[in-house]
Formats: sequence, structure tokens, C-alpha cells
Amino acid sequence: MFISVFLAILTIIKSLLPKPPRDLTGDVVLVAGASSSLGESLAEEFAKNGCSVICVDNDSSSIKETESRLKRQYPTIKEVRQSQRKDESSRCKPTISAYECNLLDREEIRRTAQKVKEDVGRVDVLVTCVGNPNQDIFDTASRTLMSHFWTVLAFLPLMLYKERAHIVGVTPVASTTDAYHGSRAAIVSLMESLCQELSNHSSHLTFLAFSPIAECSTLKQSEEQVARNIVRAMKADQNSLSVSWISRILYQISCVIYNGITLLTQWIHSPGCDYPV
Repeated sequence: MFISVFLAILTIIKSLLPKPPRDLTGDVVLVAGASSSLGESLAEEFAKNGCSVICVDNDSSSIKETESRLKRQYPTIKEVRQSQRKDESSRCKPTISAYECNLLDREEIRRTAQKVKEDVGRVDVLVTCVGNPNQDIFDTASRTLMSHFWTVLAFLPLMLYKERAHIVGVTPVASTTDAYHGSRAAIVSLMESLCQELSNHSSHLTFLAFSPIAECSTLKQSEEQVARNIVRAMKADQNSLSVSWISRILYQISCVIYNGITLLTQWIHSPGCDYPV
């Protein structure tokens, strides 16, 4: 009787704790804007974590080069073949593919989304990182913002009713003196608005918007750090990257407690345990 009450209390405590970082292995990640330096860093970070990566951009030679480089760096990654497409048994095997698409053309984005649906069958994480740091306010408002919007709308049907899915909108890494940094806040607002609109349709769809500022000594180091932060947020199902060091420590402590409760309950329920439940 005592053990049953004790387990019930542990179950309640466990339900209130955040879950530990999940394994992303086997997730299908589509990176729109993969030919940019930030897009390449994101594709590489997801591939490093065992994800299948779909590179999409209008620069065919650049995304093919990214595809080849990732295959060389991560030998377990294979190219999507016709026999593997939409095959349930191959979902756990990381793959990589590249699609040429003009991300400023609404109809071409729709056609690419349909082709990805036919070839791959699903998308677990959508990352839009269209644009470049030197754009003026007019290009950001009239072109880049609409590209993010059209890309999300085109791929949303593949993700809306999944058990878990993420949509990430990230702007190019800007310097602290970027005069147009405020204009890219529109992309952040877009993600927040979509989150509010779709919250009633899917409670498992997480939106994350990020407009990073260069903090490292070089732009490349800043982009690699942004990619690591985004993947870390995906693992923890966070909808924000603005986390204080105190929150990180508390999260780590919570994960230790969560894992401890899991191990304890598994041991109590194991055949070799003599405690009656």
C-alpha cells in the first residue's frame, strides 16, 4: 500500500517536471535557405544529431555542394533513393537530399512542397532562414518576410497533425550596429501570430522565432553557435532561446530528478524487486 502511494506521488512529481532533451535521430528536417552560411551551419548541426536533412534553396550548385560535404563528414547519411522513399523501415536511417527552389516564388514553393511530400512523405522540423544581413528594410518587408510566410504555409499541411513538429523562423546573424535589425522583428512577429492562430488546431506544433545578434569574434562562429542553440531548443521542445543561466541550471536539475524517478520506478516494477506494489 505504501509503495503504491509512493509511486503515485512520484508519478505526479514527474508529470510536473520538464522532460529531458529528446533524441532527434530519425527526424526529417527541412532547411529553407540552406545555401546561406547560416543555412549550412543549421543543416550540418541537424545532420550531426542524426537527422535526415532536406536542403532547399535557389542556388542548385551550392546546395549540392552542401549535400556532398555532409555525406563526406557523416558517412551514415545516405542519399534518398526511389526505393527508400516513404518507406517506414528507412525512417530511422538518416538521409540527405537537395531541392532547387526559388524561395521568392510562391508557386514554386508550393510545387517543391508537393514534391517533398511525394518523395519523403513527412517533415518534422521546418527551418526558414531566408535573407542576408545586408538587406535593406524594403527587401526585408516585401520579399524576405513573404518568403518565410509562403514557405510555412506550403509545408504546414505536412506537419499540422503530427505528434510533434517544430517550425523555426530565423533571420541572418546581424551585427549590433545593423540599422535594419528592427525590421526583421516582423519575422518574429509572424511566427508568434501563426502560433496563436494554430494553437487550437495542434497542441504539438511548436513555433520558434529567433533574430540573432553576432556575439562571437567571427560571423561563422556566431552562426555555428546559433545553430547549436536552435538544435538544443528543439531537443527540449522550447519555444524561446532567451533562457537565463539560472533557468538552464534549474532545467538540468529537473532532468536529473526526472531521470532518477524514471530509474526508481523501473527498478520497483522490475521482476527482481521484492517490494509489493
